[in-house]
Parts: sequence; C-alpha cells; structure tokens
Amino acid sequence: MKTMINLESIEKHFSGSVVVPPLSLSIQEGEFLTLLGPSGCGKTTLLRMIAGFEQPTAGEIYLDGKALTSIPPYQRDMNMVFQQYALFPHMNVEQNILFGLKMKKVEAAEQQRRLEEVLQYTQLVELRKRTPKQLSGGQQQRVAIARAIVNNPKVLLLDEPLGALDYQLRKSLQLELKNLQKNLGITFIYVTHDQEEAMAMSDRIAVMNKGRIEQIATPAEIYNHPKTLFVATFIGENNIFRSGDASIAVRPEKIKIYPKDSELDKHRKNGTITDMVFLGNMSKLFIRLESEEMTVLAHEYATESRGWQAGDQVAIGWSQADEVMLT
Repeated sequence: MKTMINLESIEKHFSGSVVVPPLSLSIQEGEFLTLLGPSGCGKTTLLRMIAGFEQPTAGEIYLDGKALTSIPPYQRDMNMVFQQYALFPHMNVEQNILFGLKMKKVEAAEQQRRLEEVLQYTQLVELRKRTPKQLSGGQQQRVAIARAIVNNPKVLLLDEPLGALDYQLRKSLQLELKNLQKNLGITFIYVTHDQEEAMAMSDRIAVMNKGRIEQIATPAEIYNHPKTLFVATFIGENNIFRSGDASIAVRPEKIKIYPKDSELDKHRKNGTITDMVFLGNMSKLFIRLESEEMTVLAHEYATESRGWQAGDQVAIGWSQADEVMLT
C-alpha cells in the first residue's frame, strides 16, 4: 500500500519548550488514522504542522512523496475540518460548499458536477438551500465535510469535529463519517481525546502522551495488547498489578469472582466488594483486596450474575493468558 503522509523526525518547540520531541510516522493511502491522547499531548499541534498552520522546528513532512515544509497551507493537497465548522452564515449549503471551487476558478460545469456528487455522499440534497442557522449541529458538520472533500484532497484533516455535539448525535455521526471515508477512499487523519470514538472509527490509532507516540496499532491491538502503562490506563478500564519492577494489566471483563472459600492459586486474591454500579446489561464491581492496597474492578454481565452484594467477601482470579506485561 502506498504511503500518503510521511513524517520524518518532526519536532516542535514553543518558547524554548519541546512540545513534540522527534517523531516519525507513516500514514497509508486511504487509511483512517486517529491521533488520540489527553489535552495538551501534542496531537492538534501535530495535525496543524501537517496542515501547514504550524511550522516544524525540525524534520520534514511529505505528502505522496513531496516535501511540504516550504509549501503554504492553501497549496497543500489537503483540507481541514475544525470543531467549530466556520461556515459562512450568509451563504446557503450550496454556496458554502462551492466557495473553495470558486476561489480556485474551477469551471462552472465541473463545480456543479462535484457539488451534486458531494451532496449525495453527505446526504444534504434536500438541505441545499438552507443557511447554517437552519441546520442542526450534525447537518452543519456534514456541510463542513462536504466543503472540504469537494476539492478532492488527498488527505482530510479533522480536529475533534464531533466534539461539540451531544452524545447520541455523536454516535450516529461516527458511523456516518467512517462509511463516508470508506466510500471516498480519502486518507483521514482524525484528532480526538475520546477513546471510544477512536476505537469505533479508526483503522489505526496513534496514542500520544507528552508529544510522543506511545503506541500505534489497530484498535483491537491497542485494547488487547497495550505496550505501556499509559496506553493500558488511558484506553478503557484496566487493573494494574505490580510485582517488583514489573506491571501486569488485566481488563475488568477478564476478572472472575468466586466465593471467598474457593481454593486460591497464584492468580487468586481475597477481597471485599465495596461498591456496585448497575449499567443494564452488566454491573461494575469494586473489590478491595485484603493482601494489598488496591481496589480491583470487575465486570459481571447480567447473564452470569451470581447475586453479589456490597460487603460480600470474595476471591478474584484470572487466566494467565489474559495478563498483559507492560513496559
């Protein structure tokens, strides 16, 4: 598969502080890659360097083999969608989408062909004459994406575009956006701090921490085989057991709960259920261990419920195959 974006030893310093230490990354053509991490980890700075809104302190960025560092943002074959969609309030949907093509003086017939195509892709045909104030947040987001893809960019950069939407709308638009990306075949680079969003949409996730990529892999690999303590604790819920210098992660759904009288082995520990949280199809059980100062989280699904109550003394255990060694 062809490499679309290549970052070679990119660095970014602000006022003498290193925000992004030397970082290299390759992104494939047609890939949906998510930069995931907490606020201030450098993910938006990295995206802005790719877009050309920030200049790297050192290193080089390549788009389809072409060096970009000296090329201004408007000449890079990529577009960006922001959290605030920046639609022109006095223009209707059609006019907003066509704005970039008019600035580039694309022929009128070609403008119309591309407009009809993206209106179909983004399901905006019936909304084409509405102004932004007549649209919902989700519809405005689709207009912003349509305006970006009508230029046929090689790469679409998205900086938390769903962040301002309510939970239910965000969920439905995640699926829409993923399907749109697959249909278009455009390389998407997506920034978010929402782990669930990243897991649902991405081909690969680059988990960032303090400007560094801690791990880059598929969502399944990131979840099931985190490489570092940061990744294990940032992605989903995890139990971290320490033994000397070693740290072992065990996901809550892998923790089994037994009566306290059960025979104990190296993977079993005694404790007391201190709290329970009911979530419909499952409950979260918090178990305070007797042998060490920690609370273990276990998931108990409704179909497996054994009627545990807060205050019950129990034993917990797990399979050695479910342990993940961390670095």
